[in-house]
Amino acid sequence: MGFTHGPYRGIFRLQHTAPARIPGLLRAGKVDVGLIPSIEYLGLPGAELLPHLCIASKRRVRSVYLATRLPLERIRSVALDLNSRTSVALLKIVLWHRGVRDAAFHERAPSLKEMLRDHDAALLIGDAALTAETSGLLVHDLAAEWFALTGLPFVFALWAVRPGVVLPDGVRPFLESRRIGMANIRQIALQAGDDLKIASGSIESYLKTNIHFYLGSRSAGVSGCFSGRPSSWA
Repeated sequence: MGFTHGPYRGIFRLQHTAPARIPGLLRAGKVDVGLIPSIEYLGLPGAELLPHLCIASKRRVRSVYLATRLPLERIRSVALDLNSRTSVALLKIVLWHRGVRDAAFHERAPSLKEMLRDHDAALLIGDAALTAETSGLLVHDLAAEWFALTGLPFVFALWAVRPGVVLPDGVRPFLESRRIGMANIRQIALQAGDDLKIASGSIESYLKTNIHFYLGSRSAGVSGCFSGRPSSWA
């Protein structure tokens, strides 16, 4: 919000795309800075991370989950949201610890009904996860599963700057944008509720309780651990 309405509006040319595509754009030099799935950082040699910023969850995230009609231990095929990267790695860790070692994974468009038509389970993230009808299904929140395994928060996304790029005013515009966004969560929730056709109160609670935007020590909000708002925030 700060980049469109705050004092730093106009400093960057904004490009909206799925987080899964951003690492490739950084590698190709088509963007200078982007919000990347945290698992992708190791595949960006020389990239710098902007400090103190992330998209993370301390306990339950609500927007990244596995939906299934079967117990986890019986899952043998999983449909994956095309936009997922970090979440796929997290899911495989969770399934491994549940004894699922031979599941097949296939990327699919994020439609829960279609994904479950020929798969035992479906991984959804972002808007698709928040708006999907999950009545009658077992829903496994992946941040909650990670916390149960490790006792740690989970970092889903980080801001990365491609090698050789010097940002105008460094990290300050990003910190200011976060400050403005945090101060206007109710307004953001009202707009998102209209766009997604769900209650704005649910979105407001999600942004205040389920998602955390501070990377640092536990006392600062989120511990640095293994690594959206929904995917439209890319």
